[in-house]
Amino acid sequence: MPQEKTTAERVEQELFAGRSFNFVQSILEEHEQLERKKKDFVHLLLIHNNTFVTVTDAMGNKKTGASAGCLEEIKGGSRLSRYAAAATAEHVGRSARNLGMKSVVMKVKGKTSFSKKKAVILSWREGYTFAECKRSGGVGKTSFIMYIHDVTQLPHNGCRLPRKRRV
Repeated sequence: MPQEKTTAERVEQELFAGRSFNFVQSILEEHEQLERKKKDFVHLLLIHNNTFVTVTDAMGNKKTGASAGCLEEIKGGSRLSRYAAAATAEHVGRSARNLGMKSVVMKVKGKTSFSKKKAVILSWREGYTFAECKRSGGVGKTSFIMYIHDVTQLPHNGCRLPRKRRV
């Protein structure tokens, strides 16, 4: 496999090629790429009839994920319950910890109640730390959730009102 070039080697290559080169911008881009590589994202999509939990890397490649319908203990119409959402998140939290993730950023999306969102986040954390406890022999550590971001789309001014009825 070819090794990645360092910043100095890239600068020399750009200078010898005769192209204009913005040195500061390249360093900033390299720093951003390194920062992106360290983070993993947990996407929680809570819609009115199902729950989707997906873990991706910084580039958007899926590592693991599940929905409430794919778990064996949840069948039929019970997918939309708070228990189904929590069980799905806990299942994905365990599999995420087994992949060896260090820190995650959570992105929550859905027009459900705050209590349901809170239950899903806490159950993901519980499944994540449960796998840690099993691995470390009972000594529990908290998960490294760097921050939680609610990405639910909200209208700026709401829907357009219906036209007034003329009599």
